[in-house]
Amino acid sequence: MVAAGMGVRLGAGMPKALVRVGGRTLVEHAVDRSLRWLSSLDGAARNEPRRRDVSKPAAAVVVVAPATHLAEFRALLPEVTVIPGGAERTDSVAAGLAALPREVDIVLVHDAARALAPPALFGAVAAAVAAGADAVVPGLPVSDTIKQIDGTARVVRTPDRSSLRAVQTPQGFRRAALQAAHTRGGDATDDAMLIERAGGTVQVIDGDPLAMKVTLPPDIEAAERMLARASGLSRSGERRRGPREVFGGAERGRNFVGCRSGGDRIETARPTLVILGGLPGTGKTTLARALARRIPLAHIRVDTIEATLVHTGLADKITGPEGYAVAFRMAGDQLALGLSVVADTVNPMPETRDWWRDVATTHHARVVEVELHCSDSALHERRVGERESDIPGLQVPTWQHVLDREYHPWSPDLRLDAATSTPDELADTVIDWMRSHP
Repeated sequence: MVAAGMGVRLGAGMPKALVRVGGRTLVEHAVDRSLRWLSSLDGAARNEPRRRDVSKPAAAVVVVAPATHLAEFRALLPEVTVIPGGAERTDSVAAGLAALPREVDIVLVHDAARALAPPALFGAVAAAVAAGADAVVPGLPVSDTIKQIDGTARVVRTPDRSSLRAVQTPQGFRRAALQAAHTRGGDATDDAMLIERAGGTVQVIDGDPLAMKVTLPPDIEAAERMLARASGLSRSGERRRGPREVFGGAERGRNFVGCRSGGDRIETARPTLVILGGLPGTGKTTLARALARRIPLAHIRVDTIEATLVHTGLADKITGPEGYAVAFRMAGDQLALGLSVVADTVNPMPETRDWWRDVATTHHARVVEVELHCSDSALHERRVGERESDIPGLQVPTWQHVLDREYHPWSPDLRLDAATSTPDELADTVIDWMRSHP
């Protein structure tokens, strides 16, 4: 774990890894997540004693820190090895390699500045290396247009962004390949560059938004928001309410999101979660069906879930937390398989929207948020009044119910008016937006 940088651009007056986010230093967050991943490997060995290929791995975490702050790092991190870094990043990584046990054959190099990278990302990188690659790097699609310039700031090339990835850490390597690349020498901004120069194979897998890099002061604020969301806090820093607290009821809610399906997953592309929202009668289901047919997407409709729960006696009312809880897990199952999903719910509150985003984050899916509204209130009322249930047991809302429904404003990617566009036109708008924002 590279933590020897002084963070000049951050302007904190201390090594960047010692800057605090959510009450802990960046390096503590990063080490904690790496140890949780290693602990899961140990657990796999204990839980599958009959498998010959599963045993407790030889593993260690080595933190490379500024020589001027070794005592402080060692006091913070008594459970890992802390050694002094070198003058350049490559020097620090070489020192870390030398400090690892000899029997370790897969090495992950991680920047402490990417402190919130989740344990699952460590596992995905290591698994890809074990599958045969010389080097594996996580990366996210680039959303901005990139311009290559010359020494006079004149644009000389505009690369096709569909082939670009913003690369993150942890990066994984076969130890022998990484040591050989370092022996050849040369500076690099990441270790994968050294493998590339040596003619090795570098594979890119899906990255994770949580693996953002803290470089400038605004990045600290972004990391605080991410950490608050992941730990169940609202964006204001207050504890985020659970489903029963949002929808009513005395029982305190649990976190229903982030449950992956078991088994291996082979992803051919990063899946998408289209999160719909809007009051009843604005055409969410019609749009969801149109999108599901054309892209295609798995259609997760909360009305179907809620009506079934009430019909079977598992829930006592349509608008309780249970329907959303099931929808989150069903969507997660599809995303875990690499399938894209359209979530068809009223999605009325900041908490429900955050839960959907958490589902996407857990499964490395991109998010497209779409809100439907009807600017013509008379048309909206007529649509609600004429609506007939297409699900056995589903009681359609009245216009008064729609007027009384708690619904908080939000800032989605798209806000579409069902009064001025046909369902096909609305679907065209969503699809065009998705194509222009890969």
